[in-house]
Amino acid sequence: MKAYFSNRVYKQTLSKEYVNSISHALLVFNRAKHFSFQTQVVEKRSGTSKRDKSLHLTVKDCFSLNDHYANSAVQESNAMMKAQKELQKMHIENKEVQIHSVKKKIKSIKSRLTTLMNNSPRYFK
Repeated sequence: MKAYFSNRVYKQTLSKEYVNSISHALLVFNRAKHFSFQTQVVEKRSGTSKRDKSLHLTVKDCFSLNDHYANSAVQESNAMMKAQKELQKMHIENKEVQIHSVKKKIKSIKSRLTTLMNNSPRYFK
């Protein structure tokens, strides 16, 4: 896919004020996203919620964000939680396949050992 037009912004073309402001906004947003994710993880593990408000309002008040940034942080943390659940399912499936493979290998080695013991009992006393 070709880009015919781009609105890319370079740091060196902006004033130091704007660069610092954008960096601060990204930092606060990432902190809010991390807080939201960690809150969801803790609540899921404990099974209880220590909040009296919704996660959106908690993030909004805690980080002094507007609705757009707070909602975006919560939605991204929800997406990360969902992705982690899917990865966990895939990991469990992979481990089950590995367990099946190891059991199959153990079975073949046992049968080979049994065959060897039956064919040459003088070596195994």
